[in-house]
Amino acid sequence: MIKNKKLNIWDINTFKKNIFITTTPKQTRNLGEKFAVVLKKGDIVLLKGGLGSGKTTFTQGVVRAFRNKGFANSASFTLVNEYNANGATRLFHMDLYRLQPSNVWDIGIEEYLYSDNISLIEWPDRLVGIENYSQWNIEIENIGLERKIKIDKIK
Repeated sequence: MIKNKKLNIWDINTFKKNIFITTTPKQTRNLGEKFAVVLKKGDIVLLKGGLGSGKTTFTQGVVRAFRNKGFANSASFTLVNEYNANGATRLFHMDLYRLQPSNVWDIGIEEYLYSDNISLIEWPDRLVGIENYSQWNIEIENIGLERKIKIDKIK
């Protein structure tokens, strides 16, 4: 059974099949930061949601959790932003919004996905077949002034 939870950043023990409600970008970033704790080498995270739903804001929290300096921006124009994670592990933030599904695999994206690093992918619907390899599915939906964030562990 999926539970609806108001965000309490001090009481997040599991992310498996949970729904969180955030009301500010800061709360969305804090949830991303708490979620980052469960990420490990090789994880692929699919971030789903409409334009402006909070995918990049959530990712900013993940990036901040790994003590990166600077601010994670949308990777829309660069396609992939790279950040340090733990030691030798890298964090790849990909935004596939501007790509057609038929072109995504042609850019060598598998080198990022299967590099034993952590990949966060916005607009994963453009990456046909990735569902079989991802470990996390995050769906973000704007409902009025709130964001409903559903986090599922797939594998």
